[in-house]
Amino acid sequence: MLKFLVGFVVGIVVVVMAGYVFVKSGGIFMGTETKPLPMEETMAGMAITASIGKSADEQSPLPADETNLLAGAKTYMNACAGCHGKLDKADSGAKGFYPLPPPLLPPGTGVTDDPVGATHWVVKNGIRFSAMPRFGHKLSDTEIWQVSLLLRNANKLPDSVQNSLRQPEQ
Repeated sequence: MLKFLVGFVVGIVVVVMAGYVFVKSGGIFMGTETKPLPMEETMAGMAITASIGKSADEQSPLPADETNLLAGAKTYMNACAGCHGKLDKADSGAKGFYPLPPPLLPPGTGVTDDPVGATHWVVKNGIRFSAMPRFGHKLSDTEIWQVSLLLRNANKLPDSVQNSLRQPEQ
């Protein structure tokens, strides 16, 4: 039994050391021009989901009415559109980012199928190892909820809100 235990520990140490040497010697290219590593997207998705946790169940204290959607559109145009694109223009200035920021307004689906609480958490806290910064120190909680409501309802916005999202940045 003791030989098995020693062999098991030595085996684990050898695997960990081999991984260390592989990474340290440049075996993993960390540039942004390559595809994700095996399981990289899966592991990152699991970590983000676990971090958001019960925040995804939070409901907005604000109604998704025209006033709040217009306010969310104004904040979006000033703080988000540069990376996530504008209405009917999925293009953005974030071409060199990795991973690329997702388009959040139509023609894309953005986060319309995500719980509003999850979007609120991401806007407030940001996402580590991506270009998504935290806005919890720059925007009020009301502004973050308004943007979150806008993005949750991006596929069914009133004409007035759509028009405000087509205007030049304010």
